[in-house]
Amino acid sequence: MDVWVGVLAFVLFLGFGTAVMVCINAIKRQTGIIIKSRIKHKINSAEVIYANLGLVVLAVLVYFKLFLFVPAVFAFVLFIVLSTQIQSGLTAEGAVVGTSFIDWEFMDGYKFVNDENDSNVIILKIRANRRQYVLVCDRRDRVEIKKMLTDNGVKVIQVMKTD
Repeated sequence: MDVWVGVLAFVLFLGFGTAVMVCINAIKRQTGIIIKSRIKHKINSAEVIYANLGLVVLAVLVYFKLFLFVPAVFAFVLFIVLSTQIQSGLTAEGAVVGTSFIDWEFMDGYKFVNDENDSNVIILKIRANRRQYVLVCDRRDRVEIKKMLTDNGVKVIQVMKTD
């Protein structure tokens, strides 16, 4: 039984540790953002509750000297904190959308859509890797966005299929 508990602790640490590395990579990529998206990750109450529960579990494990799951719980809390710091936008190398990075060469096309709710923003829909990615950008950046995309060989799509 102790072996399976150890395997479970290792697998949990490996999973949350991988998620932390993905978040760190996304945060590094976002330092080169030229045009930022207004879509920011909003902290919701579930994330706050999960992070606080993780910290409570961490304190209980340390108090009772059960150090086997401490790395996994610590990685979980770190993942929650780092995932709230990720931003989206366009860089010189491509687009950062959440934890995904899309090189220019993998973009099939793009389309601008007017936002009915806000006259200051424009929605940029990017088609790549058989998926659609959405960035909400400032309307004043439209010319610069269009120039970046056309300079890098991304074509305009008139009608975009939805998944």
